[in-house]
Amino acid sequence: MALCPSCDAPVLRAVIQEVPIGGLFSEQWRGITYSCPSCQHVLSVAIDPIAIKSDIVEEILTALGKR
Repeated sequence: MALCPSCDAPVLRAVIQEVPIGGLFSEQWRGITYSCPSCQHVLSVAIDPIAIKSDIVEEILTALGKR
């Protein structure tokens, strides 16, 4: 069983929240944080895979003239 590194509570699920990801002067992507449900300590940050998928589909449809 995984334990939160901050509060030592068992992490049986994670709280997911949207967050912009990118550098100060670079492109921004939609991202997500995975947080401990007990103390809200951020466990990880990643690019949102569902958002990336929808962005790719939208760009392909636009390139094909479907939008």
